[in-house]
Amino acid sequence: MSFHALRAALGAMGIERSLDSLVTRSGEAFCLPWSERLDARTLRDTRPISTLVAAAEVAGVTLYVGANREPASALAELRKHTAAGRLALAPIFGDARVGVIQALDSQGMARAVGPDQLEPCDIDLRSGWCGAFPGIGKAFCRYGLVSPDPPNVRLRLSIPALAGGVFVTDGDARGVNDERFGLAALRAATAAIRDGAAIRHAEKLERLLVTLEQAEFGFGCAERWLASKEAAHPWDAANLSRRARSLRAASGELAERLWDSSGTASAPALGRAVTGRKSVVFELPPNLKREVPGQVVELARGRAVIVETRSRRAALGRLADVVERAGAAFARAVDSSGQTPGSASES
Repeated sequence: MSFHALRAALGAMGIERSLDSLVTRSGEAFCLPWSERLDARTLRDTRPISTLVAAAEVAGVTLYVGANREPASALAELRKHTAAGRLALAPIFGDARVGVIQALDSQGMARAVGPDQLEPCDIDLRSGWCGAFPGIGKAFCRYGLVSPDPPNVRLRLSIPALAGGVFVTDGDARGVNDERFGLAALRAATAAIRDGAAIRHAEKLERLLVTLEQAEFGFGCAERWLASKEAAHPWDAANLSRRARSLRAASGELAERLWDSSGTASAPALGRAVTGRKSVVFELPPNLKREVPGQVVELARGRAVIVETRSRRAALGRLADVVERAGAAFARAVDSSGQTPGSASES
């Protein structure tokens, strides 16, 4: 949500950047998270680097991120910023649902757009709001001020250097507060799937879905960006794109096996999905009263039934192996493309 909001803000400023470009060049694409202790919502926003700030930098603008326990003080900052004709970002539509604030009046009413709210609407911010940006912790009255001023860019990294620093880690290397990222996260997640116990536990299942869905989304963005003509690539972009595509496809299929929504229309549709697909976890139709063939789990995204058989477990384990191999292959491709910071300039 944060990257969609940043892209919308950039577009309003006349700066056109694709989502694929922002996600890949900021390192967000490669930030696969894993933790045995964090809840899924926190894990979704945890990053080893401030990827949203990095995305603003590569777009040529500055993003200042702040927070204030006093809503009045935060509103004063936002009002001063928007009064100058600039835009602000804030998770005002929900915990991780970031919107773009266009204007703020003296009564604390914001004019904003956001997820599922494409037309500007009025939102009362007088009581404050709470949320996080990727790589920047959750806080009360968190906000980001987008400025057209040239950023103070810390370090220009090529995609191989960025992927190498964020995605490729040695063994069980850990990142922020013992959370794993990148290849280490992927290995830990696939090991949990092969173990089998994780899919019967709602919180662990949610964590697995965070990692695999981030892999599908991030490496899908990386695949398209690396195959695009948006920038000149002096490294083997074609090979990296192929490897990213393999990881995107395998992780997406594994995520679907762990949360299959193809039977949500009705009880008969669920029955057809269970008999016709290889998935293990199936989302349940709303208000289903019929008995279902397995353990029911309650996740934030809804209720699901675990249909666990020996053949399904074996297929899930084989697919987890495919995902892990695809991650290792991408890591090798990164190594072969070189990881020297600043070895490639990108437009």
